[in-house]
Amino acid sequence: MLKRFFAFFFVTVLASMFFAAVTEAWNPKFKKQDIDKATKECQDGSPCKPELVSTEDDEGNFNLALLEDAKPNADSLIAGWCPARHCTEYLNDGFYNNCRSWITGSVGAEAWAEVDMGDVYPIKKVGIGSDHCGNYQDRFAKDFKILVATEYNKDSKAGTWEEVYDNKKGDEVHKTVYFEFKEVEARYVRIFVVTGGSGVRIDELEIYGGPSAVNPQSKSATCWGQIKMQD
Repeated sequence: MLKRFFAFFFVTVLASMFFAAVTEAWNPKFKKQDIDKATKECQDGSPCKPELVSTEDDEGNFNLALLEDAKPNADSLIAGWCPARHCTEYLNDGFYNNCRSWITGSVGAEAWAEVDMGDVYPIKKVGIGSDHCGNYQDRFAKDFKILVATEYNKDSKAGTWEEVYDNKKGDEVHKTVYFEFKEVEARYVRIFVVTGGSGVRIDELEIYGGPSAVNPQSKSATCWGQIKMQD
């Protein structure tokens, strides 16, 4: 019995040391978030100005969409507004709300928006919202899928994409909602809009995973919203 106890204790200590070494070894660099600059650039007349997006969630998982090397992309963009508001680069610029958002360029048709994290990471949660503060109620997402991949393909229906969440029967997404699923390896995370109604707005695409943060108490902003689980 004593031997088993010491064996278990030894394995536990080794595992803890290994985990600590891994998390301490990875010190991610995030995009610079200049809230004053973003606020001055905001030209939408909304009472809700840009709000900072957190680099960590409450469990200490990093927001990989805010990594320096993470790049946004989309198949379309509403015309005539960027850079005052509604730009593709606003998908993961680190700011919530309408003027720092992306909107589909087509009405009613399929569309997609994505983030390339720059490398393959384990992820388990994705967050999106139409307007974080809830001032605008139009252009919400409803019928969409969350797709992930380690190899890129522009076609959302290609076999390289894995579906981790389907919101066809889910609620409308207005304020930020977080969708959790079984941990999966991914480099690309795509929101595939199946039907877009009058167009879909995403003010920020958040991706959580990677080694846990060393300091989960240290946050650049409060990360809050509804949580949806995928079985």
